[in-house]
Amino acid sequence: MTLNVMVTGAARGIGRAIAELYAERGARVLSADLNLPPLLKGQERVKADVASRAGRARIVAAARDKLGRVDVLVNNAAYQEAHGSVLEVSEAGWQRTLDVNLTAPLLLVRALIELLPPGGAVVNVASVQGLFAEQGNAAYTSSKGGLVNLTRAMCLDLAPRGLRVNAVAPGAISTEGLRAAIDASDDPDQTRRDYEDLHALRRIGTPREVAQAVYFLGSPEASFITGVILPIDGGMTASFMMAGRPV
Repeated sequence: MTLNVMVTGAARGIGRAIAELYAERGARVLSADLNLPPLLKGQERVKADVASRAGRARIVAAARDKLGRVDVLVNNAAYQEAHGSVLEVSEAGWQRTLDVNLTAPLLLVRALIELLPPGGAVVNVASVQGLFAEQGNAAYTSSKGGLVNLTRAMCLDLAPRGLRVNAVAPGAISTEGLRAAIDASDDPDQTRRDYEDLHALRRIGTPREVAQAVYFLGSPEASFITGVILPIDGGMTASFMMAGRPV
């Protein structure tokens, strides 16, 4: 049976790597994003904002029409505006961050529940910043911390339907956004080394490495795994001495 997979935030970075890996392995993939993702073999695409009611309705309609059922739902879409402390973050920035990173996964699961068959899986893309806080980044760390516990709540509430729900928590990953931030710093070489040094493995991760973990959690090989938050962080969270440094 061909696997049907839906990935949000799939135009670039981690989401694109997830969609590409599933497509390579023969799945039918529906990719959703504010920008149309690159076209892959076996892929359907929908341009939509997961944080808007109209956008979610468009995603659900595309899932029903193009896939018929969703065996694996990957909630990857994320938003992060400029860093801001609890005293600095704008109300609009706070709300947009929570709408995309926390509320959208909840509402998408509810909207798609009839298309998620028993044995299906939901994988949420959280962050190491959902496991500890970063100074001066209140909205993002709060949203990802909420997604961590939303994952556990979904695990408990959806288990009677035969659905598994897990999350991955990436560390510093070489996405377009991170590379741009490094290049824009005063000393890109030193900034890159600083990011690398956050991890026990002393390097930045790749989107493909996160995608492989997502693929496993959505597969039958993970059939007795649910409610797990899996760090993909090169050992970043293994030491309290690393926790709290910028990621």
